Amino acid sequence: MVPEQRTAYGGVDADRGHDPTRRPELRAYFDATGARFRDQLTALVTAMGSTDPARHALSLVAWADGLMFSCVAGSFGAQVPSRGEVRAGLRELLDGMLGSCKHEVGPGKLIHDAYMTTQRSEPAPNADERTMLEGWLDYHRQTLAWKCEGLTDAQLRTASVEPSRLSLMGLVRHMAEVERSWFRRVLADEDAGPIYYSDEDPDGEFHLTEADTWAEAYATWQAEIEAARPHAARFGLDDISEGRHRRTGERFNLRWIYTHMIEEYARHNGHADLVRERIDGATGD
Repeated sequence: MVPEQRTAYGGVDADRGHDPTRRPELRAYFDATGARFRDQLTALVTAMGSTDPARHALSLVAWADGLMFSCVAGSFGAQVPSRGEVRAGLRELLDGMLGSCKHEVGPGKLIHDAYMTTQRSEPAPNADERTMLEGWLDYHRQTLAWKCEGLTDAQLRTASVEPSRLSLMGLVRHMAEVERSWFRRVLADEDAGPIYYSDEDPDGEFHLTEADTWAEAYATWQAEIEAARPHAARFGLDDISEGRHRRTGERFNLRWIYTHMIEEYARHNGHADLVRERIDGATGD
């Protein structure tokens, strides 16, 4: 029996009648997925006013391929571009290709929708009460993350709706404080002091400088969310908190805390809608 001949990259030699992938079903899957991706890119640049959408879509694919190769090959060294830098580069590429094209939908929204990576899911309509409350809380947490996607640190620090000092990064830092307060201090009675504010600066989470980064704010917020989950898991919805509110001295059951957290996120996600739209025109529920 003649042994299979391998190519340099490990596949079977196509000249000997073998499929190079050895998995024809994978080739069909990749071809179909690639076609859908190209169709989406073509629709994107068409909506943005491209006069040559097929060529522009191919340019986007080539740009993405080059970026991935550079990351894998180590061309960037230790400084792999951040998500914000990648999206800023994409926006520059689109601006260069499309120039002064007129389009009804702003490029900010199109890029935001096309490259959204945060996945949101609503709880089932027939879920039990606890699953419903936890599901809607997670949905609103995910919505705030979604509103911040695709922006640079400078944009995330921008208070775009004057005279308000609200910014997307400030809202994320604020919600880190809110998660910490209700789940760690009130519910679990932890001695967990404030992160960003103080008695001297009670709104410190919203007072940003160029030294404040999205990476730090996001990591802090996510750490507080993950700390909240095991604390909440110890309580039933009717169970009363082990700690008290620092100003009123009241105790709260978990149901009240969950409901209040949903209200808090929903309110600030409305603020985030306006702040984001003023930055780059991106909208969405």
